Amino acid sequence: VLSVDASAVPSGLHSVEVLAGVPATDGTVTDNAFRSMFIVEAGPGPLSHAAVRDQPGLICNYLTRLCHNAPGASWLRVQDVGGAWSPWQPYEAVSDWRATPGRGVVVQYNLAGSSGHVVGDCVLSRQRRCYASWHGEMFLRTEGNRWGLQDAGRMALVDHFTWGVNMSFYRFVRAKFAPFPNWTKSYGKQRARELRYSLPEFDRRQAEFRSQAWYDGTESIRSWMEESGLWPEDMSMASGSESAEALWLSHLCNQRPPYPAGLSTTTWQCHEYKGDQDWEWCNSTESDGTYLYTVNKRSEYMGDCGDCECCRKVIPPDVSDVNKTCCILFNDLLLNYTVTPDLGRCRQSSLAPGPPGPQPGSLLASEVMGLCWALFPCLVAIVGVVRKRRQSVVRIRFAPDQL
Repeated sequence: VLSVDASAVPSGLHSVEVLAGVPATDGTVTDNAFRSMFIVEAGPGPLSHAAVRDQPGLICNYLTRLCHNAPGASWLRVQDVGGAWSPWQPYEAVSDWRATPGRGVVVQYNLAGSSGHVVGDCVLSRQRRCYASWHGEMFLRTEGNRWGLQDAGRMALVDHFTWGVNMSFYRFVRAKFAPFPNWTKSYGKQRARELRYSLPEFDRRQAEFRSQAWYDGTESIRSWMEESGLWPEDMSMASGSESAEALWLSHLCNQRPPYPAGLSTTTWQCHEYKGDQDWEWCNSTESDGTYLYTVNKRSEYMGDCGDCECCRKVIPPDVSDVNKTCCILFNDLLLNYTVTPDLGRCRQSSLAPGPPGPQPGSLLASEVMGLCWALFPCLVAIVGVVRKRRQSVVRIRFAPDQL
């Protein structure tokens, strides 16, 4: 039996390898070799704890370096928020990087072939920090604000990588998150696709067999996560793919769409009988809370029901008499978003201060840089006024000679 004192194991990536043919304590023998890797860290870090997304003190040495806390990482790359990524470089505890006060820095680490480890930091001055984010801006564009033409729908950072805004609705509206003033990038939801399973062609039943439809896409995943108790009812996820379509927001201030997954029409559709359902059931059942049912009257108003005996259509979504204000949160790193009636969640959360001492780059140098940055427009204006006054004096001085 191999035992190791945990305090004697240094921080970093470690592995345990067992060869084939090694006997166990119960007399059995391993048939195959295997290798297991694990991380040891002195405290919660971006490699061992997925919830760690910001690191106070990452920007250090008067905003000229980055002090990393990811022992075990093999590679890293850096970007200023809104800027370009640096090339991948071997991991080092301290790397050169000149940060700008008020502009976040994001670092991505590669560990054992995985690059899903991201952490950020943002410094204002003297242990005063700001929120790190993936994008420099974020807008919520909806049918209600004419997709940003009537109102930009600008969101504000309320936590690290989390944007928030309060919006009012009286009906269901389509919406998308966009990080730029134009539409070069946007986040929506994946369309629901119908998944059916058929019998093989040699089975004589395959001609009349039709399986129950299952759906993939954002709403199907959200529903399953909520029913499984893994997500609260106010949470869902977004997609940045080019095929993503608009998501739904409403006066209900929750994630439920106006139509079930796979449906987006209110016209009459064919209903396939299930279980003991038949014509009598269809004729006597008006609604099940999601659909309206009726027998096919073979009229032009039956829409796409075709030759089916029983037809159904989605119950139209509710409309409110008054506007209801909701808090919408969007995480631009994890791409999840929340819709809730709790407007307090759209208030800015408290920030952990930067580490004390001379190492973090948020002391005198950063204050001087921040002050210069703030006073620069004023200095430019003063210089312009002085130049104009000197020119006017020169014109007056030489005016007699010009007469």
